[in-house]
Order: sequence, then structure tokens, then C-alpha cells
Amino acid sequence: MSKDVFFNTLNYSMANEDSTFEWSICQALRPRRILAICGSGARVLPLAGTAPEKITALDLAEQQLALGELRSALMRREPLESYKKFLGYPPFATSLHRAERAALFADLKLSAPARAYFQDHFRKNGWQGLLYDGRWEKTFTGISKKVRLLVGSRYDEIFEFKNFAEQKAYFDLKLQDRTWKFAPGATLMLVGNATFFNAVLYGGRFPRKNLPGSHFRFYVDRFSRLLYNGLTRENFFLQIMFLGGLRYPEGCPIEVTPEIYKASQAALQAGTEIEFVAKDLLTFSEETREKYDFVSLSNVPSYFSGDMERTFMSRLKACLNPGAVVVVRCYLRIPEGTDLSGYVDITSSYQEPALAEKMQVYNIMVYRFVG
Repeated sequence: MSKDVFFNTLNYSMANEDSTFEWSICQALRPRRILAICGSGARVLPLAGTAPEKITALDLAEQQLALGELRSALMRREPLESYKKFLGYPPFATSLHRAERAALFADLKLSAPARAYFQDHFRKNGWQGLLYDGRWEKTFTGISKKVRLLVGSRYDEIFEFKNFAEQKAYFDLKLQDRTWKFAPGATLMLVGNATFFNAVLYGGRFPRKNLPGSHFRFYVDRFSRLLYNGLTRENFFLQIMFLGGLRYPEGCPIEVTPEIYKASQAALQAGTEIEFVAKDLLTFSEETREKYDFVSLSNVPSYFSGDMERTFMSRLKACLNPGAVVVVRCYLRIPEGTDLSGYVDITSSYQEPALAEKMQVYNIMVYRFVG
């Protein structure tokens, strides 16, 4: 394992991205081979629903790869309701169904390292669902609990709307009220605090912001987008921030959308291969003999600097088929001086799914490799 503590723990257990964006591209392009950052596995598995021959999921944290493998094993054999119950998606609570979870886990086909990791993990968490066990999820649920201690449940009503016009009228009024904005402001003070996130989550790896303006103003802008970006009850990120977890099933991430889950399960059962690899992106791209048609880099490039931020797209070419599409997410920092020779920027073709993305904290760029 890596000596870096950031890669020796479970950082993400649900989703810190809305991978509907990547799924929509794959749904249209139908790539044969996909290369993606694993994360919790929730950003990778929906892509299987577009029926590729193979998905390679990379991560430096073996805990993340184990979770991706666990999700894959569950999806391959279990109906959606069982999958949701095991992880703790609503309407199922993470604190319930412990005996069923233990019995199902014992029957799953897993690699020895993945089984050993989760046997220990479940022993420690008492066979609770995994949905909020990542450090990222714990950080945001912790923020929500602190804010709710101050203001109670007065903001829960923002999730009651089922009509967007009524919701918009509500926010148009409430956002003029300084008193009402207290809790969102308190939340933003924490979310927008780089020192706080370095201390509790990133271990000094919080992206070095190069976007204009303060961290606080960045989050004010993105938060405003979120409140007007579809119904709040359909947004998992807003539910986590305000409610401390998922309460409304319609806001669950894409991995448990019924039609996408069904398609992903069918593809896995029909032969789509998912390979989990503990290796960094650039080393893998230069060493592998495989060629890919679609690459999802997550927000990994946000952490690059120096020579790496200038050359990562050039180094990636070694594993790309002509016409391959590459999606880059950037959080707070956009790599500077990146060599994009051999690529065409096609971001403008995907403005609609980018505007619909549930988190709105990422700048998303899309490139086509032309050689």
C-alpha cells in the first residue's frame, strides 16, 4: 500500500460526482473500452450500462478498489432493492438489515484482499450499510449535523417541492432574507474553508485554487446554481448538505436509477468485464498495451502541478484509440499550460448535460483525441 495516508483509507463511499454526465456521453458513443478513475465504484458501474466490452477502473487507494469490486459483485447478482438495502440507500436505513447484510456478504464472490478488508470494516461498523462510511461523506454529514444543532429542521421544507416553478418562486423570495440565509451561509463558511478540508479530509492535498475569487465566493456562486438546478429533492448533494443523508429516493445517484441499474446488471451478466487496478493514471496509460475509446479522469488533474499538469494529456495518448473521448473534471484548480496537441476541445457539445450535473462544483472539459 501507499505510504500516503490519503490513499490508505476509504475516502469515498457514495458519490462526490454526478456521473450522469459521463454516462450520457457513453450512451451516445457506445465505447468498446473504458478507462476510469474508480472512486467509490459508483461513478464507474453505471457506464457498464452502455455495454462496453471492458472497463478498467484505476485507483491508488486499495480500499476504493475493494469497494468498487464489492459494488460490482452485488450488481452482478442482486436485484436493485437488495443492492440498495445492502448499501443503505433510501428507503432503507444504513442502521438496519444487519443480519441480511452479513449473510449476503458471506455469499458474494470477492477477491481475498477485498473480502479481508470488508470483513474488518464490517466488524468495526457493526454491519451497517456503507453509504456514509467514506471520509468525504462523513465530512459533509458532520457539517450538516453541526448546522442542524443551530437551526433545527427549518430548512427541510426546501425539499418538499415537486413543481420547479413553485420552488423557484420560493427561493427568489427566501434568498432576499438575511435571516433565512444564515444556515446556507454557515454551511458555505465550512465548505469554502480550505484549511478545514485539509485538516479533516485532504491531508494537505486540497487543490491549490487558481480560479479567480475567494473560496467562499466560489461556493456562493455554485450553491446558487444548485438551488435553481432542478428540484432540490432530486439532488443527492443538497440532501447530504442539509439533511445529513439521503431521505428522498428520487435524489439518489445514478447507480441506483432503475433503468440504468437494469442495463448495467444485464451488461455485467452478458460479459462486460470490469478490471480493478491499483496504479496511478499516467503510469498505467504508458505501460498498458490496451487502447481505450473513452476515458474519465474524474477530478484527478486538479491535483497536478508543474511538469505533470503540462504533460498529462500528452502522456495519456499512449493508451487512446483514434477518436477517443476524454472527460476532465477540475475542482477549484484548472491545470495550467497543458499540452493539448492532438486533441480537439468538444466541451461546447455537452453544455446541456453539464448544466444539469447535480453538484456544480466542477469545471468539466471534454476532448476528442485526433492523433
